[in-house]
Amino acid sequence: MHRFKFTPDDLFVNRLKTYPEYNVFIYQSQMYVNKEFRVTGSGGIEVYDVNRGKTSDLISPFVMSGSSKVAFKVQQYQPLVKEASGDHFSINKKYLINIGEKFESISSIADPYGKIRSSYGIESPIKRNLTSRANYIVSNYYNISSSTYQTSHVTNLVPPTNLTASALQNVARKYTTLSDHFVFASSSLRARDLVTGSASINFLTIPSMYYGSTIKKGSVELNYYITGSKLASCADIDHNGTLIGTTGSTSGSVVGLVMYDEGIIMLTSSVNLETGPALGIKYDNDPQLSSWQYFGTTLNDGVSFAASSLETLASASYDLNFKGTSYVNSMTMFAHARSGHLNHSNNPTYRNLETTRVNQTGSGLIFSEGPSDIANIVSGSYVSASFDKTTYISKVHIYDEDGNLIGITSLAKPIKKTLTDEFTFKMKLDL
Repeated sequence: MHRFKFTPDDLFVNRLKTYPEYNVFIYQSQMYVNKEFRVTGSGGIEVYDVNRGKTSDLISPFVMSGSSKVAFKVQQYQPLVKEASGDHFSINKKYLINIGEKFESISSIADPYGKIRSSYGIESPIKRNLTSRANYIVSNYYNISSSTYQTSHVTNLVPPTNLTASALQNVARKYTTLSDHFVFASSSLRARDLVTGSASINFLTIPSMYYGSTIKKGSVELNYYITGSKLASCADIDHNGTLIGTTGSTSGSVVGLVMYDEGIIMLTSSVNLETGPALGIKYDNDPQLSSWQYFGTTLNDGVSFAASSLETLASASYDLNFKGTSYVNSMTMFAHARSGHLNHSNNPTYRNLETTRVNQTGSGLIFSEGPSDIANIVSGSYVSASFDKTTYISKVHIYDEDGNLIGITSLAKPIKKTLTDEFTFKMKLDL
């Protein structure tokens, strides 16, 4: 088998910047990403391809109860084992695993074969959260002994504070170079306070697996529909993170903010979007006037569409469009088949098997296979053609510096090579 070493001129590493585009349609507590069929749950990008399109018999991770595991440490991320010490220990039923938000003994879920099972997430959904000021914070903990949640401390907030906005105001400061609207509280810029003000803020949180490194500036667009007709829309038309109304009663006004790196959309406008008589839509038990604060209602926000008091939500639907920014690193490799090289093969068809061969045997386990002629595959129209040593290249194997096979390139059609031919194969590997 021939092996050749890549030279510095044969290897090139490139980084490709891509902008994956997403359209998220939200209707009746379901979200449809790029018009794909929703498998289960509320919809979203499927996390693991191993369970793509499956609703039953899902593949799940597991460890064997009572088996010895190496380097299961608390310092490492261990989704199953929560109590461990040392480099070597036996996984027994005294250890606990995390199920949802509480801890349970593994003995309740271990199957008869001693497997401790977990589960892979199915979808990564976009979530909505309508926030307002809180007067106090309650700290809870889960008591394993009593299997109940208990309160450990209550902290009063003076003044009342929007906790989500308060947590984000330091992060938002880096965007003030794009727009001063990212200053959450300032009496000199505009009369508003997003942290301690009384107005509610509608948050849309987008997981990073949608947008990659960051959301592309100027790509965010939101459309608000009632009974299929567009009620209002807004977009990041200035490429600075401010969502400006493009249609409807908020046209020309800033209605929200986009934090590109964090995947967070803040909708701050409470202006009425209904231009005619009040529609009486029950966004939250009582009829409310449509505004950007209710965009995405029922999108993983705890609002149940099935509740009888919210039946009017059937007329509302929402559309979210944005582009992500992803970097794809790839390596381009050039493998050369020079003249005079790669013109011998160990494939049995390389030899003329019709010729008589002399086999020799000796004492003991000795067997010598006689020589055979190389098959002449050169064809002639009327007479026998002259011999030309010929091979066909069908695959190129790639090895690491230790001689381990790390990749195989298969050609759609084998390439015929004679002693005088030269070829260069261009291969691309995503890193």
